[in-house]
Amino acid sequence: MGYLLLHNGQQAASRLLRRIPSLAGVEGNYPLNPEDRVIRWGSTYGNDMDADVVLNPRSAIFATRSKQEMISILQQYGVRCLEPGKEKSISFTRYYRVPVFNMRALALFRAEGKTVWLDRRISQINEKFKEVSMETDRYATRVTRMAIRAIHTLGLDFGIVSVGVSEKGLTYVIDLSPTPVLRDRLLTLYSRAIQRWMEEEESDPVSSFTMGADLEFMLKNREGKMVLASKFLPRQGSVGCDALSIRRDGTRFPLAEIRPEPDSSPLHLVKNIEETLLEARQLLPRRLLWLAGSMPFRNYGIGGHIHFSNLPLSSRLVKALDNYLALPIAMIENPQTSAKRRPKYGFLGDIRLKSYGGWEYRTLSSWLVSPTVTTAVLCLAHLAATHYKELNRRPLLSFALQDAFYRGNQQTLRPYFDEIWRDIQSTSTYEMYKDQLEIIPTLVHSEKIWDESTDIRATWGIEQISAVRKGR
Repeated sequence: MGYLLLHNGQQAASRLLRRIPSLAGVEGNYPLNPEDRVIRWGSTYGNDMDADVVLNPRSAIFATRSKQEMISILQQYGVRCLEPGKEKSISFTRYYRVPVFNMRALALFRAEGKTVWLDRRISQINEKFKEVSMETDRYATRVTRMAIRAIHTLGLDFGIVSVGVSEKGLTYVIDLSPTPVLRDRLLTLYSRAIQRWMEEEESDPVSSFTMGADLEFMLKNREGKMVLASKFLPRQGSVGCDALSIRRDGTRFPLAEIRPEPDSSPLHLVKNIEETLLEARQLLPRRLLWLAGSMPFRNYGIGGHIHFSNLPLSSRLVKALDNYLALPIAMIENPQTSAKRRPKYGFLGDIRLKSYGGWEYRTLSSWLVSPTVTTAVLCLAHLAATHYKELNRRPLLSFALQDAFYRGNQQTLRPYFDEIWRDIQSTSTYEMYKDQLEIIPTLVHSEKIWDESTDIRATWGIEQISAVRKGR
């Protein structure tokens, strides 16, 4: 098994190879092998499918070569960008450069002055940018999240992103390069990140990890109007309100949220979810309906966020979750409401680092619609996370299929579902959860979707709601 750096003769590649002796440099056309783990430093020679792992696949590199086309792709999938030729239309107060590798921002650089060129491509940190603390810079979280999102949207695993903050406080991607010029601090950052990635690739698979969830739902009265969750629920606790408030007023919170106890078993986690729903029943009036899915009310997208602990975050893992979890679930959710929800909420690769050391995957809509769907989703998430190094199919690297995902075009995605599902069936964990997972292909092949209009108390069997339906 070899670790290869495919490059085009850049000085950055030479510097990396001197820093990392176990990384072999290859320039020009080179036949890849099934044992190879490849880092493409701008080189597009060879077939990605021939290697074991490829960071920065060919299609993603091609997508960055025209700035106009790259910006168009990013905008299409919800990333706010500065369009070429419109540099004078927005006044920026701050400029940042963010080196990204493997779903993490390696550092944050900010321009000391306000005048930074906008009409040329970037590939390095120049003298106007100084490293700043991600803990103290007021825009650090938003800027780094946007940079990671831009890298992942294009299908890349690493690169450097230029981000501007406007006078209104909005963040814009200005440019992006998959081949940073490495010297000084950037060379150190990328060398360390690559060595860490190589060590993780060589490490034994995680034998056990913990999963948790934040599950959102909304409340509707007999007249069909939305009822604020904050009228009845506290902000914190196992049953509470999501942090989203109406017009950011910090007082009116429309989304109810349950936070069950985590568990290493997806089946035990389902039991914990049911117990938390029973807690919610004690706090909420019987006259209200509980709705899950994608968007129970216009402009209110809701989600089912899955938390992972003791499972190292990586772009390879997140891409596996996109293709082996988000794509199958997209085939059984309501396509009309899911298309309205995305890409503002639930974009591909939507992850958040958590204070306890784990992270959450936020792409899915609220799969709380029924216990059978909930169980299937959690079992599939557990399987995909367990076997992500074996699950190498990446249909969503295609921008046409990304477009189908965001538009809820299940017919376009359908042929790829069968390929994905065959891979899932080939894993050693599949037999363990076969009975729980079968609801997914059954719904897909019968072209049925989950019902988002039903009160989830009825599907979970936690309360008789005939009185509500009769208007009593």
